Amino acid sequence: MSNKILFPIKEIPSFEKLLDVIVDGFHNLSLSTQQLTIGISAKKGLNLSDKIIFIQDNCYEYSCWISFNYFEPEYINEIDVDYPVMVGVGYRGLSNQKFAVLLTYVLARALESRVIYDDAYLVQRKDDYPVQELESFVVQYIKELYPVDE
Repeated sequence: MSNKILFPIKEIPSFEKLLDVIVDGFHNLSLSTQQLTIGISAKKGLNLSDKIIFIQDNCYEYSCWISFNYFEPEYINEIDVDYPVMVGVGYRGLSNQKFAVLLTYVLARALESRVIYDDAYLVQRKDDYPVQELESFVVQYIKELYPVDE
C-alpha cells in the first residue's frame, strides 16, 4: 500500500523549475544531488499536469513520486481557492516515507504552499498543518537517511 503527502500550490511548475527546486533544495539541506535520478512518465511533452515524476536516490535506493492535479474553484475549500493545484508526493515503506518528507519539505517551501495534508499523520493529527512543522522531521530524517561517519 502506498501513502501520499499532499499540499496545495498556486500553479503547476515547469519541468525545468521543478528540477531547479529539487536541486537547490537538496543543496540548501547540504545534500548531494549527484546520486539523484529524476524521471517523468512516458507521455508527449513536458507539461506536468498529466505526468508522474519519479525521484530516486540511486546510492541508497530511496524513491518517491510526484503528481500535480488541478481542481476547479467549485471543488476547493474557500481558504484554498488561490491554490487550485494539489501536489501529491507518494511513497511505499518507511525509508521511502522519510525521503518523501524531505522532497515534500523542499517542494512545499519553494512552491509556497500554505499547508500540508498528510495521510501518514506525521504530526499525529488528522488536520492540515503549516509547512514549517515538517522541519523537525527533516532534520531527523537527514541524519537517518544519510548517516555521516565520524
